Amino acid sequence: MKFDIDIDNYQGEDLILLVGTPGSKWSSVHRYLVSSDDINQSELSKKRNWSRKIDVNDKIMSIGNHRGVYWGPYNEHGQNFDVLNTLSKEEIISEFMKPFDNWEKIKIIKSHWFAYHLDFLHNIFPKATFVSCYANDDDCYFWWKKVGGWGLPYPSYEWYENDEKMLKSIKEENSRILKFNIDRDGEFKYYAIEDIFEAVDIKKPESFVDENTYIITRQKFSCKISIINREYTTNFNYLIVPQALSGER
Repeated sequence: MKFDIDIDNYQGEDLILLVGTPGSKWSSVHRYLVSSDDINQSELSKKRNWSRKIDVNDKIMSIGNHRGVYWGPYNEHGQNFDVLNTLSKEEIISEFMKPFDNWEKIKIIKSHWFAYHLDFLHNIFPKATFVSCYANDDDCYFWWKKVGGWGLPYPSYEWYENDEKMLKSIKEENSRILKFNIDRDGEFKYYAIEDIFEAVDIKKPESFVDENTYIITRQKFSCKISIINREYTTNFNYLIVPQALSGER
């Protein structure tokens, strides 16, 4: 274990687990969240930084904006995250720790493959904050293609193999992400950039500069976001018959 923590009692209270399909624009959510002073930024580096320049109405803009570690098969860390449910809690935490220089502040761990194991992760880390990003299947697929598709140098999408499997996987990942949040009464909505920090309970920066200058504004993210930051409580309210309808007085 790279850092000394109490594995048995650790419940992910200092983790943000970020999930979204390829092309969901989840990376834009990450790049704002990671700008907070409450976030451990020690896994960021130049080798883990990629974006694509495009010309929009004679203005050069960056798209993609992939920063930091992407945990998952064929990537730098998280090689076995497609079978995450076969790993022990200690093995998972050890993999989370590898790219960080220290275990201070809040750590953002992001992986496409979390989508297949959200219930499992929530059971192991009930006090973690789960940030789920959602856009419809076709939009995800075609945005991923526009950003670069198989030509993307970072991160690796080799696990998805081909276009057919990519689209099929996007549909399955989205379906699992939706179910996880619906089961927990999570609400997907278009958050304004400046509101996401309070929703996740981290400090809001005034602004930050990253290739272009981004100001924290009322502009909304392009994907819908659901935030679960509570332990799972089964909702049986739909089984309760209202008193007025039951005839009880």
